[in-house]
Amino acid sequence: MSLLASLLRLRADTAGNAIRASQVRHLHLSDQPLMLLPLKRTGPAARPLAVMLGTDPSRPRLLIAPPSGSTAAMHTALAQIVTAHIDSHQRNKEHLPATSTRPARQRYTDAPQLLVPNPQTVAFLKKLGLNLRFRPLDDQTPATRSVRRLGQWLTHFTDRAEIPGSAALIPVTGLLAMHWITGQSPQEDEDLATLLAWIDPPPGSTDGREAARRAEDPGTHHPAGPATDAAFDNEQLAPLFDAYARTPGPVMEDLEQLLSAYLQPTWDRMWQAYTLLQAIPEAPSAGRRWAIERSEFTDQSTYLEQGGRSQPAHDQAVAAAIGLERREAAAAAFNADRALEDPFVRAELRTTGEAVGGTVTGVDAQHITHGPTGRAQWRPRITLSTEDPVHLEPGRLLASHLHRSARYQVREVIPRNSDTLLTLEITAGMGTIDRPNHTVLPDADTFLVLTAAPERYRMPAFPTRDQTPWTHGGPPPDHPAGDDNEEEQ
Repeated sequence: MSLLASLLRLRADTAGNAIRASQVRHLHLSDQPLMLLPLKRTGPAARPLAVMLGTDPSRPRLLIAPPSGSTAAMHTALAQIVTAHIDSHQRNKEHLPATSTRPARQRYTDAPQLLVPNPQTVAFLKKLGLNLRFRPLDDQTPATRSVRRLGQWLTHFTDRAEIPGSAALIPVTGLLAMHWITGQSPQEDEDLATLLAWIDPPPGSTDGREAARRAEDPGTHHPAGPATDAAFDNEQLAPLFDAYARTPGPVMEDLEQLLSAYLQPTWDRMWQAYTLLQAIPEAPSAGRRWAIERSEFTDQSTYLEQGGRSQPAHDQAVAAAIGLERREAAAAAFNADRALEDPFVRAELRTTGEAVGGTVTGVDAQHITHGPTGRAQWRPRITLSTEDPVHLEPGRLLASHLHRSARYQVREVIPRNSDTLLTLEITAGMGTIDRPNHTVLPDADTFLVLTAAPERYRMPAFPTRDQTPWTHGGPPPDHPAGDDNEEEQ
């Protein structure tokens, strides 16, 4: 936690209400997301107990698994609802012209979005997807195929949830905590009821702190899932499970009423959170990342339509390295975008030395350098005096929210007794000697805040399968090709 976040958390605790810590919403929100609230049984990790889901706040669907026996009927019903929501986004496409790196292609004009209460639900859905996508296709029935397809899509969504800045599957508590700071700990912020109480206390509450205390009352508090409360399991679920062996029919009706009452408060809070978040203006970069999400959705749809096999249970070495590289690149790009668009993020990064704010003490508008060919290049320089902690090394590219296209390269860092002097060279966005863009040149005594510049990402080269040692997933020994020996997972 940064120094600024800690300070605001103390202020929120003193005031008794959450503090808005962002002026823009950093993730795209669909006009009609699919809310998904699963509950799981104690015991097998991926065996569901119930799922409440839907796109209409006033008409949730409740699916219940029987206390014993097969969960096939529930999984089939869940597959029908989720895949119907996915299919509704596979109707309209747009044409994308060819670029220097990609051929012309088609992309869906929208993509499905799933909202879940918390990160624990994402982890549960990941296990459920793993379980369902490897279900055997013994009878070749459409229902069985739809369940396997559901598993493939759940894996896609949960994989996307690991990509910073992705909006395909969003844990609501994380998105709320990105935009509000409460007076409770970050761990307590993972509870949807108390987090919302701090942010938007119900009528009649003195403040958010008092509302949060009421929300966590053991007598009335229901965790948002996927795990249920132990007291609820012992006192209410266990008697119904015991009675199910004697009279299944009436017990299922009682179980439906019980679980509906259990999940309804969380369902209402999810839509309350959605309304609060939708009221925040969307950041400009959120639309660009959503376009990437639409491309990923299109690619996955095409892959499944062409009979693509299920994702492996465990990535091999090269696939894991590629995944890690993509997540790190996405995190860097997301953090850079947030810093350029959000004053709070810029202020927070200044306290950690990852951004710098200072006064311009000198401008060398006539500075000229010569490139590799000897051609003269206009590279104006500025000097910045800052009292911020500085953890920037020479060569680092910085950007300003005032001039998004400009790039300021750190040339020299000179610590002094009371401040630090930075010499910065403008390397992009300033035009040429013949056509200079003087708007990127700050005036002397201007206060300038600079953050890490978004980098142009290029995937590094990774070895192919036949170039990978067999110890890391490559061909088996004495079988260089190895393709005929690869087991389909």
